[in-house]
Amino acid sequence: MSRQLDLALIAANRFGLGARPGELKDIAHAPRDWVLAQLETPPLPSDALAALPSSLDYQKQMVEWREQVKSAGDSNDMADQPLKFGERFRDNMLAEINLRATLQCDTQNPVAERLVMFWSNHFALSNEKRPLQLMAGTLEREVLREGMLADFGSLLIAAEQHPAMLLYLDNQQSTGPDSPVAMRRARQKAGGRKNDINENLAREILELHTLSSDGGYDQDDIIALAQGITGWRPWIAARKGTPMGTHGSRFAIGYHEPGARQFLGEHFAQKGVAQGEAMLARLAKDPNTGRFISEKLCRHFVSDTPPAELVHTLSRIYQKSDGDLKAVYQALFKSDLAWQTDTRKFRRPDEYLIAIHRGLDTRPIAKQTGRWRREMHLMGQDAFRPGSPAGWPDTASQWIGADAIWKRLFIAQRYSSRLPRERDAMELARDTLGPSLGDATAVAISEASNRRQATALVLASPEFQWR
Repeated sequence: MSRQLDLALIAANRFGLGARPGELKDIAHAPRDWVLAQLETPPLPSDALAALPSSLDYQKQMVEWREQVKSAGDSNDMADQPLKFGERFRDNMLAEINLRATLQCDTQNPVAERLVMFWSNHFALSNEKRPLQLMAGTLEREVLREGMLADFGSLLIAAEQHPAMLLYLDNQQSTGPDSPVAMRRARQKAGGRKNDINENLAREILELHTLSSDGGYDQDDIIALAQGITGWRPWIAARKGTPMGTHGSRFAIGYHEPGARQFLGEHFAQKGVAQGEAMLARLAKDPNTGRFISEKLCRHFVSDTPPAELVHTLSRIYQKSDGDLKAVYQALFKSDLAWQTDTRKFRRPDEYLIAIHRGLDTRPIAKQTGRWRREMHLMGQDAFRPGSPAGWPDTASQWIGADAIWKRLFIAQRYSSRLPRERDAMELARDTLGPSLGDATAVAISEASNRRQATALVLASPEFQWR
């Protein structure tokens, strides 16, 4: 049974989001089956999360707000002044953060939910820009939750065509120099408007979403892809274009750079939106993409230094199955290399906070409060704000430091009062740490001066920081 408990701890913590009371013993009966069973259905959002406005709804609300601001003009009548952006949309922004956190802490499908978190970080969005303050969570809700169990090619196209991604990486600012719009502007001698290709989205697709920086492409390939996806715009920037995807994006042919392309040594002569889609499909099938995705999955779930043999196995499955992500996950979770007890991962701040709630069997406050956001900010991982398209770091060296550990101690003390009265700290330790509970931590818990101190020792223990 000891070996089964070791495997149960790996299942619940390394592959899941943290053990809940009594869960380790249940998982111990069949740890791998517990993990694999969670790949059978997509982890849909909770009813409350699903009820939030769609990305298209958010765009329409922002247009309405802008029109209100414009119509108010210079009126001195305060009653005519619309709310500022933060005031108008504060509840929406907090709801996106709080309801997502509540789902992560409460989910009965933590392995699949961790995969959602993985893909949300892979296709990272940061909400520094005003529209993204509202829309940063919509890509995850509308595309990643269901698409992560499909093939990578379909997921890739859906993610890159989503209005939040197009806004984040400025594709609405990309205008083909030979496009109809550029030609019209030239005839009208319209000043102040750029008719340039914006390479942001194309560059990040190649470097961060598919081939990786070592994937064998060059600047000409970046330009070709950027040209191929000109005209891909969010609804807020192209309301009359042809619908593209199902979330409000439009293909505005007037901005599209016409002509065939040479991309990664291949010829792409498709017309309109089909050209960019064909180029993305080519990227999805590339062995470099399969290797990159496989390595990232192994790094996230297994070790900061992924086992080369496991990466090779997943890469082979990826190629053989045409990017079937479910087949790749199954190969990962079935491999003995993923279940070694001598490897471990350091919990990021979001993983740490989720594990605390799951261990205490509590829920974040789902009302319109900023507590979760403030706690994440304190620990250095602002919700929906990784700071760059590369997403949050996935190695321990980026999260371990004296200041970071001190802040986790503060969080542990804050939550130490929330242990239910019918449980004691040692029971919490056994439920969450299982066989990883060390003698030093056990002694410290038993010698604590009071219940709250003992609980804080569990949540702040070295064992609790790792998964």
